[in-house]
Amino acid sequence: MREQTAPHLLSVKQAFNLTPHMRRVVFTGDDLHRFPENHESANFKLLLPRAEARASLTENLAGWRSAPPERRPVVRTYTLRDYNAGQREITVDFMLHRDHGPASQWAAQAAPGDQVGFAGPGKPKLAPADADWYLFAGDMSALPAIAANLERLPQDARGYAVLEVISEEDRQPLVAPPGIEIIWVINPQPTRRGTLLFYRVLGLPWLEGEPAVWAAGESGWVQALRNYARERKVPRGQLYASGYWQIGMTEDVHQVHKRRV
Repeated sequence: MREQTAPHLLSVKQAFNLTPHMRRVVFTGDDLHRFPENHESANFKLLLPRAEARASLTENLAGWRSAPPERRPVVRTYTLRDYNAGQREITVDFMLHRDHGPASQWAAQAAPGDQVGFAGPGKPKLAPADADWYLFAGDMSALPAIAANLERLPQDARGYAVLEVISEEDRQPLVAPPGIEIIWVINPQPTRRGTLLFYRVLGLPWLEGEPAVWAAGESGWVQALRNYARERKVPRGQLYASGYWQIGMTEDVHQVHKRRV
């Protein structure tokens, strides 16, 4: 992902729970007038202050990669959910993890005025607009990107969006063409190995024409779905499959693992 040499400094404008396990944070900042438009679904690096070095976030942003470990910000990858150029705002949806990772813990307590660093964004992760039909699949880590995709599909688009959430209450309203069937899969224990989402996808009728397949979430089932799409002869340019996280690994370890495979 291409990043700015010096991350933006952003402040929380508002924060609220969309659902029991999804919290929306709206950020604002003076530099956002230069932010690229139409990058919803792109990933970026979020730089969070360490609890023991909160005052050093601003001075360490420019050289965050080379800062001493005890002063280096906590870095996590997230998805741009929305950008409002007129208001100079970006919106990010955080999954609230039961394991209370640093980003989840920060988001749960985020309040107006809190500051973070923002490096990026990368390229948008959008499905091709000219597919005959669409298959989206993702857990809660991918829900913001899938929601951004659905909002940008042609109105005559057809297909499926299969979404895994922790509880019935975690289902959220989505804007999608009428021909896209939204299917919710409830998995109260997403950090245990399982195939609920994958097998729900396997049970769907394969529609006529050339599809675009977009899948992201836990690496295990994403790899299985990638293999299934290849067996179905989905062209490489019509297939996006990305492991956003892996059971039993922190993001830092997971990113190293992804680079090696």
